[in-house]
Amino acid sequence: MAWDIIGHEWAVEQLRHSISSGGDAHAYLFAGPAAIGKALLALRFAQALNCEMHFGDPCLNCRNCKRIARDNHPDVRIAGMATQAIGLKPEEAARQKDLKIATVREWQRDLSLRPYEARRRMLILHDAERLNEESSNAMLKTLEEPPDYVTLILVANSSDLLPTIVSRCRVLRLRLLPRRQISATLIARGVAPADADLIAAWSGGRIGWALRMQEQPHELERRRELIEELSGLSGGNRAALLRWAEQQAKAYRSGEQVDVFAVLELWQGWWRDMLLVAAGSPAGITNIDRRDLLERAAAAYSLPQIYAFTARIGAAAQQLRENGNPQLVLENVLLHLPGSRFDSHTGRIYHDHDEHSTANRQTNRRPGCSGPALYAATLCRLPGPGGTRRTPDGRRDLRAGARNIPDDQSGDDLQYRRYAV
Repeated sequence: MAWDIIGHEWAVEQLRHSISSGGDAHAYLFAGPAAIGKALLALRFAQALNCEMHFGDPCLNCRNCKRIARDNHPDVRIAGMATQAIGLKPEEAARQKDLKIATVREWQRDLSLRPYEARRRMLILHDAERLNEESSNAMLKTLEEPPDYVTLILVANSSDLLPTIVSRCRVLRLRLLPRRQISATLIARGVAPADADLIAAWSGGRIGWALRMQEQPHELERRRELIEELSGLSGGNRAALLRWAEQQAKAYRSGEQVDVFAVLELWQGWWRDMLLVAAGSPAGITNIDRRDLLERAAAAYSLPQIYAFTARIGAAAQQLRENGNPQLVLENVLLHLPGSRFDSHTGRIYHDHDEHSTANRQTNRRPGCSGPALYAATLCRLPGPGGTRRTPDGRRDLRAGARNIPDDQSGDDLQYRRYAV
């Protein structure tokens, strides 16, 4: 019988063989990027182990298969960050970062009971990468000395778990699906070929994301609007950029962390496409509907600039995961936009040294005050009439030609500029 899973044929065959040969392990780790089918594979494996009609394949129609699919089987427990947040207020749930040790111990008490109806007592644990060190150590006891009737399935968006946990599991690292396979699946479900190709490209190999977009077309329109906004950041003035950072930080603090990470992922994808275009490999771009715009945008920067900023966006996402201040993290990224500016609305390229550029007109820069692309951004006063200029630590700058401005000078004259140290 088919497992009704798109792609991952090698993983299905391996699991099917382990069941039929009696060589199934007591613990599995399904690792891979989000939305590629790991959760569905875990569910099908639990159904295959406990199916009343077949051995090695789920029938999807028997009582056990249906109850497992509806998550109301007494012997199959599905848990994760979502179940841990049940009963919490929304703001408290948003602050949950890790799977707690108390949650793990609750699962262990549940697994100590023998199966009531099924062949195996099972736990499918989503978000396993969110196990902290304390809860991981608590989980080790079950992994080292599991009851003979228990099967554990850990589902993680990465294999970045404690090595002692990974070593005690049979690991299946699932991969992104080919773009053509996702497109063919969407066409078979009634999507127009042109739209299927576009969604397949946008999905980045994540079949779950592609199927969700098919069912929620308004999300596709939202993505178009968001990529328009993100591509326009390179041509924005500094005040607009900081307002954008403030809006995203406010959303992050209000519990919309998932949405903010999605924005950063989309933004990084845009710069990755620019990197591919600049490197002469446009066939792999995600935003295939904006190829011309990407070519013009990539022409505004050097290849090292594009690479460095793409990596900086990824570093910002990691800093947020490590509890960095969201507004400072996002402002830091925006203040390190490469020196050239591409206006996605006009298609024009501006440079910091161009006295007629949008950036210069809106910030009234003096010559030589370019962005902080090569040096640390330092808040300092620009030279004004009469006196001495200050260094970043507040001391007088005694270099030739340095002039100061009064201490009560307007804040409009405060700008970030390069300062070689």
